[in-house]
Amino acid sequence: MIAEEDTGSVNLRFVEAFVWVARLRSFTAAAEKLHSTQTAISARIATLEEDFGVKLFERDKRTVTLTRAGDELLQYAEQLLGISARMLEVVSDRVAYRGFIGIGVIESVVHTWLPDLLGRLRQHFPKVRVEIHSYVTANLHEELLKGNIDLALTAEPLGNPAIQNSLVCELQMGWIAARTETEEQHGSHAELLSRLPILTFLPDSAVYRDVVAKLGPYSVARINPISSIAAMMALARTGYGVATLPRAAIAPALHSGELVALDGVPDLAPAMIVASRRKQSDSPLAEAIADLAIEAANGTRAGGCHA
Repeated sequence: MIAEEDTGSVNLRFVEAFVWVARLRSFTAAAEKLHSTQTAISARIATLEEDFGVKLFERDKRTVTLTRAGDELLQYAEQLLGISARMLEVVSDRVAYRGFIGIGVIESVVHTWLPDLLGRLRQHFPKVRVEIHSYVTANLHEELLKGNIDLALTAEPLGNPAIQNSLVCELQMGWIAARTETEEQHGSHAELLSRLPILTFLPDSAVYRDVVAKLGPYSVARINPISSIAAMMALARTGYGVATLPRAAIAPALHSGELVALDGVPDLAPAMIVASRRKQSDSPLAEAIADLAIEAANGTRAGGCHA
């Protein structure tokens, strides 16, 4: 193995440092990500700049930006790390593999089959360090493109030629209200749906678009966009409105009768869960964990999915 102080050849650790500084736009953040020191990261970048004979970053007190040469190098550096990762995946014993994986998940996954996925991860890759990020789909797509996460489990595919998407499963959605509301109102469930505020996901979500398609454009005035499943559940429990929720995510409340799925109303489209990862990923685990996600989602009753 090449020592850190050696020069004249490309060291993968140096390339990895370069890629993370480029992605995070920070030497300090890259050092934290790689469990190193800022001094060590700076030394690796300086060695690369000396070996290539070009300046890779423009630095001042606040920002770190790629030079033109650095921008050209980045695509090759990411490909090099990707090839190295795939080589490691082919020859390594999964149980002995040590590494890091950043997984982004939407809240629907958190409330359904994420625990099962993490259990499978511990079984197959016991020495791998997992970092979970939970945001809305748009933010997770941005994090994936930046390289801050390796795998995104979201509600929609990411339309980018550098990204590979796979359907994991579909979650059955329902119009959900408090039992007290369904018992006290004297009309049909459809009347309840036409009267109460609608609690649904944010306007850029597929669920929001489906709600408007099912209820018509005039329903927009009654829609309360909310990013949190827990918040929608809490508001639905008070009788404030009708929430659009994955049935599997609220199974205990439906089983107890505290919340009720409305009947005689337009069916909501199933909510897709899609696994997205970079085609030139520098993580050898992204593809394997996407497969484990499909198993977790479809292999247990708690997943609440159908393929």
